[in-house]
Amino acid sequence: MEVRFKNFLFTLLFWALANSALAQNLAFITNQLENTVSVIDTANKSVIKTIEVGIKPAGVVASFDNEYVYVSNPGNQEVSVIHTDSLAVVKSIKVGQAPLAMTLSHDDKKLFVADWHMDTVFTINTQSFEIENEFPVGDAPSGITISNDDKTLFVANKKDNAVLFVDSTSGKIKSEIKVGKAPFGITPDYDKHLLYVVNVQSEDVTVIDIKNAKVINSFPVDTFPYIVVIDEVRNHLFVTNKRDSSVSVVDRTSYEEIKKIYVGEMPEGINMHPDGQSLYVANWFDGTVSVIDTNTLEVTETIETGEGSRAYGQFIIER
Repeated sequence: MEVRFKNFLFTLLFWALANSALAQNLAFITNQLENTVSVIDTANKSVIKTIEVGIKPAGVVASFDNEYVYVSNPGNQEVSVIHTDSLAVVKSIKVGQAPLAMTLSHDDKKLFVADWHMDTVFTINTQSFEIENEFPVGDAPSGITISNDDKTLFVANKKDNAVLFVDSTSGKIKSEIKVGKAPFGITPDYDKHLLYVVNVQSEDVTVIDIKNAKVINSFPVDTFPYIVVIDEVRNHLFVTNKRDSSVSVVDRTSYEEIKKIYVGEMPEGINMHPDGQSLYVANWFDGTVSVIDTNTLEVTETIETGEGSRAYGQFIIER
């Protein structure tokens, strides 16, 4: 009886380890100048597949269930839908004139797409892949994210120097908040109820209190900053500085720069790896991805991807 019980425990352990080994973290990097997405296996730091998508792919967002990755293609006005099992495009959705930034509701049922030329946000039903709503926002919406209750969209309008709080169902504008010059990337800090808005031309980051819809702080970074990512464990913010070829490491409480990390040329998209031990940075001019160790704050790997690597959005999944 004891032998059978030990064998049973061994079998359970074997299957637990086997299932754990099956988990695979993948990074989907949009290559704007060659109309492809490079898929990186983050375990071995190498590209395992290159997927052809639409024209001039830029934005990317992975579903919360890790089943789909959505890619915006402003060059031919569509969103490519990639299934993460087959690593193939399973649907192409025609959207507006220049779809760029995207965000998803937390139940994965609605994809919100900001159109740079039409000054519009489109709502796509992810079950039918049909557009179910559209509403006007500000001039040149470049960044979009959503509240943790899915009721409010936060839209950065580059030419208005403003962020809108928008009802995600009706499209009604709740608030307009002036920020720095040419806001682009916008990142929610749900834990602190804040938004970080990166201003390209004023070269700073505006901090917005979500509950009170007002600016509470700002801090300088470097030339042509792009987007922020948060490291809650070490209390850091990381900001890509496109024309400085660097990433600014900023204290999340004092907003003071701790360090500047030099990466490839013209870094844009940046994501925290699910294990919290590394950052992935897409370098547009180099066609590479830099991997940064979040403990040492040093570049540990450089991965060749494709021409014009942007990866603007949430691009890492666990499959």
